[in-house]
Amino acid sequence: MATIQGQFLINGHDYTCYVKQKTGLGWSRENTNDEDAGRDKSDVMHTNVLSHQRKLAVKMGPMPFEIAQQLESDLQGGDDGVRVTYPDLKDGMCTRLFYNTSIDAAEEQFREDGIIIDNVNFNLISVKEETV
Repeated sequence: MATIQGQFLINGHDYTCYVKQKTGLGWSRENTNDEDAGRDKSDVMHTNVLSHQRKLAVKMGPMPFEIAQQLESDLQGGDDGVRVTYPDLKDGMCTRLFYNTSIDAAEEQFREDGIIIDNVNFNLISVKEETV
């Protein structure tokens, strides 16, 4: 198996070096079941999986104020979602459309050469299962 090089892009902007070490990129996959999913009278579970959705929990920083502004702009993609390139546990390096649910950050330092932003946290939820 070939080694996958880590990369994290949002709308073509490279944020790889700002992803926190160890816990900076959390990944999860959840089933989307149809309305008939559930247990029958024999207590057998029928999931009736229609699709899956992926969730990425992202922690970034420290970064210059201007990079944080670009990130905030990238996360405000329209209804079509934002293009995210990331390492997926199932598909390897891929690009999917996601939408952003929220973002928070802290101003780490006020310095003569600019403001440093840290602890940038946000969640992304896939718009669709397919890669783009």
